[in-house]
Amino acid sequence: MEHHEKALPYTKQNPKFWRIILALAVASLLIFSTLYVFQPLLPVFVKEFNITPTFSSLLVSSSVITMIIGLFVLGFLADRYGRRTIMNISLIVTVATLFAMPFATEFYLIVALRFLQGFFIAGIPAAAMGYLGDEIDRRHLSLAMTFYIASNALGGMGGRVFAGYFTDLFSWQTTLLSLSGFGVVVIVLFLILLPEERLFEQKPASISSDLKGMFVHLTDMRLIPLFVMGLLLQTMFTAVWTYLPFYLHGEPFNWSLKLISFTYFAYALGVIAPPLAGRISPRIGLSSVLFGGLGLLAIGIWLTAIQYAPFILIGLGMICTGFFIAHSMAAALVGRTATHHKSGASSFYLINYYVGVAIGSTAVGKLWDHFAWIGITSTSLLLLIVVLFLPKIKHLK
Repeated sequence: MEHHEKALPYTKQNPKFWRIILALAVASLLIFSTLYVFQPLLPVFVKEFNITPTFSSLLVSSSVITMIIGLFVLGFLADRYGRRTIMNISLIVTVATLFAMPFATEFYLIVALRFLQGFFIAGIPAAAMGYLGDEIDRRHLSLAMTFYIASNALGGMGGRVFAGYFTDLFSWQTTLLSLSGFGVVVIVLFLILLPEERLFEQKPASISSDLKGMFVHLTDMRLIPLFVMGLLLQTMFTAVWTYLPFYLHGEPFNWSLKLISFTYFAYALGVIAPPLAGRISPRIGLSSVLFGGLGLLAIGIWLTAIQYAPFILIGLGMICTGFFIAHSMAAALVGRTATHHKSGASSFYLINYYVGVAIGSTAVGKLWDHFAWIGITSTSLLLLIVVLFLPKIKHLK
């Protein structure tokens, strides 16, 4: 009887359900704090290392580029050989590289460490959803996923707010050492809390057939617009948040780094908005909610171009609300549209999503260099118009 019970997925009545939730939540807090910790600090590195804003943005894009590779490689390995080991390695290497960065005396060394770190950061997002899908009862999977995605948003917000505030008080080195200290606590908690996998089954399929199953989604004309949407949405969202510190740090605002870091509290709306949108979508349709999110995003971007602090703050709140609604609806549409190899379809959406982070952080840097904030906002609105005209988006239900 005991053996039979162990073979059943966890329900929310089982304490191990909540251990899994807590383990993945703290891991996500660390991973996404680390991924975005440099975003509000770019002006500091511009001054300290005497580099351009575009060059400083490599601290964001370098880790994202290798994270994209990691999502594919580690996600593939996790599906074939098990998720827990991949996640353990991910956390250990992330914390080790984070600890080494404050001791780097040259900018290129920090960027090199970020390249390495990015690949292993991918281990948590690449394996967590598969682990939940195996170990959690289907009736309670959406609850588990909601907690996991909320912790992603909280990690992204927490890393940015903490980094700006702490660096303003102390230094960027102290910030990274403090975050790596938190990372050690997370590793210990994760190893203690996360149960061993019991329901994972190693796939008998060959590597080539697994890869073929993943790549087939790149020929599906119902999915391709959604992949492109993920890329374009994240490009404009990242562009806004990467160059916002430069915008508010300069004339006519002259805000301190500590004050700028508080603007990242707008991400709290990214935690609240998707579940609310999820409750409305069955009544009016996923695509209708998605277009509502895009409308909020457009108005928010436009408001930040008005050089009046209250309008900028309202605009940032609308940007976060609109973006996270559109992103969550697009991700749900991917899952609903894909009829097979659903994890492969989600992987391609995530890969496009993080390609957007890389483009939005560094590739748009020249727009900032030449046209300042108006270059960022006008290009973002242009990309939003492209999203609206993507084929077949309106027909998705």
